[in-house]
Amino acid sequence: MAVGTNMSVNIRDIAKAAGVSVSTVSKALNGYSSVNEATRAKVLRIVEELRYEPNAAARALVGQRSMTLGVFLTTGLAHPFFGSLLGGVDRALQEKGYDLIYLAQAQIGPEYSLVRHCRTRNVEGVLVFGFQETDRNFSELVEADLPAVFIDLDIKGSRIGMVTSDNAEATREAVGHLHALGHRRIAYLAGLKGSYVEKHRKRGFRQGLADHGLADYPDYAVGDDFTQSSGYEAMNRLLALEERPTAVVCCSDLSALGAMDAASERGLAIPDDISIVGFDDIEAARGMRPALTTIRQDMPRMGYEAVTLLDRLITEEPEPASEAEKQVVLPTEWVSRDSCGPAPGAE
Repeated sequence: MAVGTNMSVNIRDIAKAAGVSVSTVSKALNGYSSVNEATRAKVLRIVEELRYEPNAAARALVGQRSMTLGVFLTTGLAHPFFGSLLGGVDRALQEKGYDLIYLAQAQIGPEYSLVRHCRTRNVEGVLVFGFQETDRNFSELVEADLPAVFIDLDIKGSRIGMVTSDNAEATREAVGHLHALGHRRIAYLAGLKGSYVEKHRKRGFRQGLADHGLADYPDYAVGDDFTQSSGYEAMNRLLALEERPTAVVCCSDLSALGAMDAASERGLAIPDDISIVGFDDIEAARGMRPALTTIRQDMPRMGYEAVTLLDRLITEEPEPASEAEKQVVLPTEWVSRDSCGPAPGAE
């Protein structure tokens, strides 16, 4: 395996050696699906043989900085979570003087490398949302000397940080609010299995049940994603039980919306027959009928803190002294609206 980089090699040299266009080399290095695998493999082999690193010359200039960050969202930009998140990102970018580029998920192919993509775009660091620890790009990013901040994923690495909400405390407190309303049969609509937030939200939910001496019924924990369709399907499973719950804590507002649809289709009144709690406080939560009681994440602040932390990881020498200094855990807020009420029969 080649060691070091060849500063004299440029992308045109790679294209000539591979017998392809400069555009094809660029697309191969960035993981575009339009490049066939044989061509991609050939380009990558020549890149290694010639010890080429994109933008190596520019980065070698003493003191030169690109002042550019990348953002990689595996769920894409359409999710309502990200409008608020990126609002906070933008405020921090303006304060710190960075530009931001979106590392589009559409470019991912079998040979895609997020680290290579970041190097090619000459970003100084990357904000990441949606990775799972099983993704091969995950281990590559951890091992690379590239500053990164993960949203909602606790990663250990010399130049890696995390920003998240206190998910466990949020769902623990949600159970307490429902208990105070007289609810004793409380269910949980789960998120994506194996995800960081799902693990912590479920842990907090179960701790809330234990705090108040409530039963943790196995049939009352259903669902497998944060989507509206998942919430709809999971709620139907709960409502088919002989003894259905009187309240449901959902892993997300979208899941709660699906749950409300399922309950309404069965003729149940919310909250008279069943209370429903969401998580996130997306804009649509206020427009639901009834308006959704939910757990608010401070998403603009999450975005702001993510850029601020990433800037520290890029610029601070020496590195932050402890893992705790590379983690930001933000409080949440209980938002009481119309989808929660006293348990049926409670005084």
